[in-house]
Amino acid sequence: MIDYDLIAPFYDIEHAHFDEDIDMYLNFAELSGGKILELACGSGRVLLPLAQEGYELTGVDYSDKMLELARETLAQAGVVSRCTLAQQDICTLQLEQKFRLAFIALGSFGHITTRKDQQRVLSGLRNHLSKGATLIIDISNADARYMEDLSGQVLHQGTWQSEDGSYYTHFVTPSSATREHLLELTHFYDHHIQGGPVERTVVTTFLYLFEHTEMELLLEQAGFVVKDIYGDHELGPFQRESPRMIFVAEAR
Repeated sequence: MIDYDLIAPFYDIEHAHFDEDIDMYLNFAELSGGKILELACGSGRVLLPLAQEGYELTGVDYSDKMLELARETLAQAGVVSRCTLAQQDICTLQLEQKFRLAFIALGSFGHITTRKDQQRVLSGLRNHLSKGATLIIDISNADARYMEDLSGQVLHQGTWQSEDGSYYTHFVTPSSATREHLLELTHFYDHHIQGGPVERTVVTTFLYLFEHTEMELLLEQAGFVVKDIYGDHELGPFQRESPRMIFVAEAR
């Protein structure tokens, strides 16, 4: 199994109540006037509120376990008919349709760590967007960079109780970049019941730390025009210390 298959239940419960970016996507969806595509859709956190507003969506993810959770969530809400879920590698996207809005939410594009694959993802997105369509890529900025100075420390990301009464806990240990712009993160996911043994899952992920000029160039090379760069989900102006780096681009 790939890493996200291993940690799907942890990811789902950790992000279930994060909604700071939902209004942003709803606002852009209202302007889109057509079908919507989300890459790295995970367990359907963003798909759900968009589907509940009546939009026609396609969600793509490489993890079968993540898509199972998304399908379950959408079905429970009665909106699964509005969503097509596809298990694909986003570097080799093949959907045979065009969209008016596409997005990669909450820093997921940073897990594409080679220049070749970054170019392949953006090129594939351009091929699936009609001319004039909008692309939104939300990238971690200060939200991730602070960990560069915490090499070897253990950070408690949170503890959550599930419906069955068990607990899920997420710790992460960052280490110095193995090469320029790359952050290595070791994740410890613990699952236990009160007074019982701890089941631990350990995975390592890598996060590419983009400069805004670097990302602008990548988008332009892939056939996009960058219209705006925002620094947070309230669409505040981007500055070097902004928590997020949110690109809004138009397909040429």
